[in-house]
Amino acid sequence: MEHIKVLIVDDDRTTTSILRHMLKNYSDDIFLANDGAEGYKLFMQHHPDIILSDINMPIMNGLEMAEKIRSRDEEVKIALFTDFENRNILLKAIELGVNQFLSKPFEAKSFSKTIQQLHDDIQEKRRIKYELQRQQDILHAINQMSHSFLQQSDWMHALHQEMKTLKDASKVSSIFIYQNDHKNNPHSAYKLLYINDNKDAKSKKHIDYKKHHLMRWKNKLRKNLAINGSWNDYDNSKKKLLDLFKINSLLILPIFVQNQWWGFMGIGDEHSEVLEETNVEMLSTAASIIGAAINNAYNRKSLEMSSTVLKHTMDGVVITDSNNHIIHVNDACLNITGYPRESIIGKNPKILKSGKHDKHFYQRMWNQLFKEGYWQGEITNRKKNGEVYLGWLSINAIKDTQGNIENFIAIFSDVTHHREDTQTQAYLATHDPLTGLSNRLLLNDRLEHAIDHANRFNKSISLIFCDLDNFKPINDTFGHTVGDEILKKVGHSLKEILRPEDTVCRFGGDEFVILIEELDSFSYLDNILQRINNLTKTPCVIDGNIIQIGMSLGASIYPDDGRKPSELIEAADKAMYRAKNRGKNRIEYHLENIEQYILKNKELDITTCDFSI
Repeated sequence: MEHIKVLIVDDDRTTTSILRHMLKNYSDDIFLANDGAEGYKLFMQHHPDIILSDINMPIMNGLEMAEKIRSRDEEVKIALFTDFENRNILLKAIELGVNQFLSKPFEAKSFSKTIQQLHDDIQEKRRIKYELQRQQDILHAINQMSHSFLQQSDWMHALHQEMKTLKDASKVSSIFIYQNDHKNNPHSAYKLLYINDNKDAKSKKHIDYKKHHLMRWKNKLRKNLAINGSWNDYDNSKKKLLDLFKINSLLILPIFVQNQWWGFMGIGDEHSEVLEETNVEMLSTAASIIGAAINNAYNRKSLEMSSTVLKHTMDGVVITDSNNHIIHVNDACLNITGYPRESIIGKNPKILKSGKHDKHFYQRMWNQLFKEGYWQGEITNRKKNGEVYLGWLSINAIKDTQGNIENFIAIFSDVTHHREDTQTQAYLATHDPLTGLSNRLLLNDRLEHAIDHANRFNKSISLIFCDLDNFKPINDTFGHTVGDEILKKVGHSLKEILRPEDTVCRFGGDEFVILIEELDSFSYLDNILQRINNLTKTPCVIDGNIIQIGMSLGASIYPDDGRKPSELIEAADKAMYRAKNRGKNRIEYHLENIEQYILKNKELDITTCDFSI
């Protein structure tokens, strides 16, 4: 697991000590601050990936710090500690783009789940940025190789430097070229170039395809097919070759000259990660450029190969002149944006603006481009038909030998569906797909938080089990489609009865579970139960069918009926089954004598107090 940098901002040393211990599996780089001002200072110094902060602190509180940080960085993950009681604070935090909320004291399982989600989001974004950067670097190296071969009378003079540049751009540890020995041994190839970052690595001056059991590789390469795999993918004879080269993954690309198989270019790395197909296609272009240079037609061929990269890459490519007028786009760009080629050439890329970013966003982009020569980030643009899409964009400034900008090359991908899929998966993981209500996973999480909160502040909560009576005959008589409609109607009616902060869960089948938080009086709970029970007095009308439903209700109360989630659920379930056994369509509490409930007694004490002097 790749470690991340975490900033903890809290004036309570006990809290920072606990968090530091809980984060030991995620990060070795943990920075501590006592207040928001110090936290902002450390953020500017270390640029952490995750910020965990309390809200109430001296000098500068957590919300003020979050607002300052968001003005600087829209990507950093921020999680705030809150007791969820102040709605205005929560709304302000959400408006500022706070990613997660935690409550004290920290429950290990829930905390780890939250940190793991933030960690996974960070790693996925890093992976995407890494791959986009690698693709952009490879494209730049290939373009540079094309121009270099054009300028050299002997392409071999430029080969070593260009291969080293290509190796570095591909982020691999080794690159080599072998040429087939057509004259002396048709089954042999000799080493033309070998670069390896590992000083202990060795190579073979000659490779004998038959002797070294590489005939399958030879046959694939002759058919212009690439070989791409890791150490575990190969047999023992090939593993020996990888061990000699000190590599764990290997890509071999054939080089053709005048339509004849000339030799191959090999790209290896110490890591076992296999190169993605997009990178393989781009590196295949590099092998083709080498073949074109060998064929003494590198002027024309190298430019054609560069054009092929732009044409066939799955990412959109836009090239502008120094005045930022579009001079070239590839097919992927046209497919993503919906613009025909004739209507976009000569235009400024600002025609793609969505209006979602302010002038400061673009000002920061251009400042970095002119200062550092590149910019990367997420951007929201608009297609020709008006549809807005989320893009991951990389821009490079191309300069001449005097350092003047000649062109800008932009590479972008449409990541809208990826983001939507992530959000949909997160929703489906916590909600019932039929009714849209919370599922068991979300109920258990909220029940744990509710119990923690009730325990800290001496509050009561209630869990209500609702089971539809005689639901199976309804399904058998009218069909499952009608049954599903009844479940949706019941779920909707339950949500209308309850407060927004209460939770309605479809527990399974025809069972619903309701979590009532901040329970101040027994009479309120009893009123809720009566209103739920009254739902059965109005029949459901579906497709012209009048269907009478019944509902058996069982209720448990914290802390009388249990102090753990499982205990409260079991108590409410038992009460519900007692309601079933006593005639159905009725209400039962876990304690049959409701006078035994603490909450009931508290309410009675208030009403019977003598306030006379």
